[in-house]
Order: sequence, then C-alpha cells, then structure tokens
Amino acid sequence: MTSLTTEPTRAATEPAAGPAFPATRHDHRAELVAGRAAACVWGLGHIGWSTVEALRAEGVAVVGYDVDPARAEQRGADAAGPAGPAARVTSDRARALAEDVAVHFVAVPTEREAEPCSGALVEVFAAIVADTAARRPERPPLVIVESTLTPGTVEELLLPIATSAGLEPDTDLLLALAPRRDWFLAEGYGLRDLDRIYCGVGARSADAARDVLGLMCDTLHRAPSHVEGELVKCVENAYRHVEITLANQLSLAYTHVDMVEVLRLAGTKWNVGTFHPSFGTGGYCIPLSSRYLLRGAADATRLSLLSEAVDTDTRMRGLVAEAVAPHGRVLVLGLAYKGGIKVATLSPAVAIAEELRRLGTEFSVYDPMYSAAEIDTLLGPGTAATDLAAAVREASTVLVVPDHPEFRGEPYLSLLDEPRERPLLILDNHGVWEDRDWPGHVAYRRAGGTSWLDVPAPAAADAR
Repeated sequence: MTSLTTEPTRAATEPAAGPAFPATRHDHRAELVAGRAAACVWGLGHIGWSTVEALRAEGVAVVGYDVDPARAEQRGADAAGPAGPAARVTSDRARALAEDVAVHFVAVPTEREAEPCSGALVEVFAAIVADTAARRPERPPLVIVESTLTPGTVEELLLPIATSAGLEPDTDLLLALAPRRDWFLAEGYGLRDLDRIYCGVGARSADAARDVLGLMCDTLHRAPSHVEGELVKCVENAYRHVEITLANQLSLAYTHVDMVEVLRLAGTKWNVGTFHPSFGTGGYCIPLSSRYLLRGAADATRLSLLSEAVDTDTRMRGLVAEAVAPHGRVLVLGLAYKGGIKVATLSPAVAIAEELRRLGTEFSVYDPMYSAAEIDTLLGPGTAATDLAAAVREASTVLVVPDHPEFRGEPYLSLLDEPRERPLLILDNHGVWEDRDWPGHVAYRRAGGTSWLDVPAPAAADAR
C-alpha cells in the first residue's frame, strides 16, 4: 500500500461561516464493527448490492436505499437470507439518512442513454450534505463514492455542494473515492480478492476510507489525491476499450481470415492480452470509459484513439443487424450484456433489436434470466419470445449475444438440431457453440471468424 504523497486541492468556493467538527479522528470502522453505527448503500444494482452483502458478511448493520420501490422491495426479499444481520432496505430517503448511519457508500449510475450523467450522484451527495449540515452530528460522516466518475466531478460538482452548505471537506464531512472493479462471476475475483484503488479529498478522508474498505478488501492502493483517483477507473477501462475495438477493426479489415485464431496466437506473447471480436461492448464500464475521459479532458481532440473506439464500438451493432436483416425473422438469444448477469445496460442486444426494428425485420428476444414482461418493458410490447421452441422454428437467424451457461444445455441444443425445411444461420458473439458439429441445415459463424458478417444467402423459399 502506498502512502499519501500530495495534499488534494480545495474547492474554489470558501465554506460559509459556522462551527466545525473537532479535528480529531473518528474510528468509523470500529463503530461499524461494534454495532454502534450503520452503513448506508445508495443504489442497489449489482455493485451496490454486492457492497451490502460484503458488509453484512462482516456483521455490519446496513441500510440499502434505491430510488426504485420495486427494486428495493426485491432486494428486501434477498436480504432475508443468512448472510449476516438483516439489511434495512428502503426507497424512503429519510431512513437512508437515519441518525445511526455513519458511513455512506454511493453506487448510483453515472450514465444515461449511453452518455456520462452525474445527476443521480449529485442528488444523493446533496441529500447527505444537507442532512449533515442540519444535524451537525458529533462525528463527521464518511462518504465513499463507488460509482465511476467523469474526471473533474469532485472539484466541479461535489466539493462546491459541501462548501456552500457550510461544511469543510475533510473536517466536517469526509469524502473518498473507491471505484469498483469487478469480474462478476469469475471464481477468485470477488470484492475481497481484487486489488482496489482509493483516495480522499484529504488525509483524514483517505485514512477513514482505508479502514472501512479494509473490512471487505484485502489489497488497497492509495492514489495521491482525488484528481488522480477519478482517472484510474476510466483509464484502465479505456485501455480495454481500445484493445477490443482494435480486435473488431481487424476482423472487419481482414474478412477472409479467422481473426479469432490470429488474436489467440498473438495473446501467447507474454506482454500481449487476448481479445476477441464481438458484437460490441456492454455494461456500465468499458463502453462508457472512453466517453468519461473525452468528457472530462481539457482538449478531447488529443484523445483521437478514444473517439475512434467509441465510433467503432457503436457501429458494430448496426453491422450485425444489417448483415442478418435480409434473411428473415431473427431470434435474439440473450438480453443481458454478459453471461450469468442480469444487467442489460448498453447491451449489444438492445442496440441490435432497435436496429432490426428500424430495418423492418421481424424479431423476438429470449433470455432465461428475464421474464417476458421484463423484456417487453425494455424493448417494447410483443418483443419477448414467449414460446422458445416456436421462436427457434420460426427464425431464419439466431443471434447469441451473452454467453449464458444455460445456452450450452437443453432445450437449446436439441431445438437447433431439429430438422427443418429452411436453413438456419447462427451468429455467435462469444463462441458459445463453436465446438459443436452442426447438422447440414445450420450455417454457424462466430464473431471474428472467417467472413463472419458475410453470411450465407437465404434459400429461395426464405427470400419469398
């Protein structure tokens, strides 16, 4: 763990006059562990809920808040298990600001419609600041932002809120950043296992965050200040965004080559990663990382690689839809952007469905993790395939988007193997079925494989 090497800059706005809290250190971790205080997690998506579960596992009393009452109700049911002390799940902001809450984890989305958006973050932080200024609690609350931030958010948006309320950052209110790294379902890459970056707006904030985060994380790395800390998450994901985009561009430039195999072989070099062409990236992190950096840069024209990554990544969905649209009805298997995770944020499946609708192509969507009602809510009425067997038989093309484990078993395989009069094209994003021997009526393509977007022409009956 590195030490704090520079003092962070202060917000330009001077704090209003008012009594400051004593400049003594409050042991937030000890209060949480002893049960004298609770933590509140704002935002109960995948990131926020995993924080709730990690805190409960350490015996910490937790309040979980989500602005969506339906999600809060569902998470309340999830919290009934034996993971630790019961979480108080609510959509009532007053309960999230209860007097016993000493630590706030903020895990709200910072994007809207595929663009950086700090509105929810600012709203939550302003509520915490207003409550702190009104109550003047004996101990300064600790706010740990787990959301990914556009560079400049702390200086331009958050610190002015605190100072205008008469609170001195790092004295009256402790503010830290600890953006999340997640490998989701991969064994050995959980919240405790992954190295984590943290920082504060001052030494007290950083120290308090280190102590509390140490309850859940084994390896912590301290950034010199919040200025550097804001950038780390965006930069590390932008690296991956550019590399994935290069893989896609190579597959488009060398259509006669199996680029999946070329990239696999390139990845055998000790300092080269292995990347795969795809329908495009998805989720909260990688597709947005370049946009965060472009939005926060003083001169975005110097980040031309990131601009090109955004353009290519966005274009991939349209290329897939345009390739399969002339062949007739399409079945999209998977709404989630990643296998085993019920998250559809910026999923390629959503953009492909929108493009198919624009092209006038009939299609339906099926995902074992989503109900028909949920799919219709996200993509429009009548989109969900309510009868999987019928949807497969009616389709001329099957697009496999996430690599859900269920896709490797029944009933999917037997349905695809069924004899049929019309040929069937399968376009597989992650190579879920690349090792299968397919019957003659199936034309199988994996994203990045030879001529993967140069799909076979439909039979005459299909054309009619």
